[in-house]
Amino acid sequence: MRLRPPEWPLPRPDAIHHIVEDFLTDWTAPNAHVLPLRRFLENCLSTDLRNFFAESCFLFAFTHQKLPPSCQQGYVRMQGLVGSQELRHHAVQAGLLQDYT
Repeated sequence: MRLRPPEWPLPRPDAIHHIVEDFLTDWTAPNAHVLPLRRFLENCLSTDLRNFFAESCFLFAFTHQKLPPSCQQGYVRMQGLVGSQELRHHAVQAGLLQDYT
């Protein structure tokens, strides 16, 4: 910004997120700060920024064409699904895995 010409105007923003701040602000308050900011960013980015459990990502992978970023970063890269006997049984019944037992 320091290197821009003095007459250069700043671009007009497409969206604005206003927040109240003072030295008593609790920035971790879920309903007062985190949720409105997340919704603002989701609207700007046109994506879902919530975090999901591995089971939810598994369901998203088979029912949606586009996965949320948290599923793309964790589950799809083999980092989010913790195997269990129950999950393996469901996968075998659905024809997704072969039963080697």
